Amino acid sequence: MKKDKPEYEDIRRMIEDVTGRKIETPKDFDILALRIYDRTNILLSVSTLKRFWGYVAKNDETRGEMRKSSLNALAAYVGFADWDAFCNRKVTDDAKETSNLFYGQKQITADHFQPGETMIVMWKPDRCITLRYSGNDIWMVIESKNSKLSVGDTFKCHVFAENQPLVLVDVVHEGMSPCGYVCGKDGGIVFQIPNLQQH
Repeated sequence: MKKDKPEYEDIRRMIEDVTGRKIETPKDFDILALRIYDRTNILLSVSTLKRFWGYVAKNDETRGEMRKSSLNALAAYVGFADWDAFCNRKVTDDAKETSNLFYGQKQITADHFQPGETMIVMWKPDRCITLRYSGNDIWMVIESKNSKLSVGDTFKCHVFAENQPLVLVDVVHEGMSPCGYVCGKDGGIVFQIPNLQQH
């Protein structure tokens, strides 16, 4: 039996987070192929995606096999420059190994916030949003400068890590159906936390 690469498991999980759904049915793969094309202008076949998820594999030997160009497209979909950038995102220090996908010199989780507390998130070239925490990993945009996110938009996010792309799930934007969104594809984000209480 062929052991699946940890990077493949990570990218599948991250793609599902960005897409806002588990990729399990033929319809899911159709939707994913369209969303990858919309975001990257690269068309991956549904059969390629199904093979990568092991959906059509006859045995474990074929699961996850993919060309580098296809892996580059998947990495671009979740906010990385290419597959190598995605694979190199982790800290190599064994003492810092964790299942968390996001690493940076500075990070914080939603657990540190009480409902009503705010934070500011910025990314290149001049994007800035102010968020108010609602509880249960849910945030609302209360100010937005030069960002596609609008005041009143909501989303779920548990981890904020500086110098890493910020992956938002279940984004509700101006009444549209929930979707995924990535902030800071180029260089990641930085954040400020005014008046955060210690919990």
